[in-house]
Amino acid sequence: MTVLLATAQRTPPEGDDTFTDVIVHVNARVVSAARVRRKVNGWLAMEIGDRLLAGEPELMLGERLTWRVPIRWTSPTRGVLARMELAILIDATSGDFVPGSPTSQEIEDHVANLARSLRSAA
Repeated sequence: MTVLLATAQRTPPEGDDTFTDVIVHVNARVVSAARVRRKVNGWLAMEIGDRLLAGEPELMLGERLTWRVPIRWTSPTRGVLARMELAILIDATSGDFVPGSPTSQEIEDHVANLARSLRSAA
């Protein structure tokens, strides 16, 4: 499991930016990465189509615990065509979609742009 720390940048004392102190203690019950991935795969299949798959969820520690699930554009004959910079956000404690995740239309538009760029590169 990958854990990402979302941090707020602040000016280091006396201009020393060599080191940063990090102290993390989290005691939380979170929805499993496997369940989150299945949820995102189901949503992608129902809302967009069967050519998009959820990647490996990453747990983000910030103001709230959030799973970030990258999206993969796939082909049955060629495997993964592209790893998109778009990701679905899921609240890690409730399993609900987080506002601010890309919409199905935004994902479809992104895939269309990827397809155009692949055609022009060929």
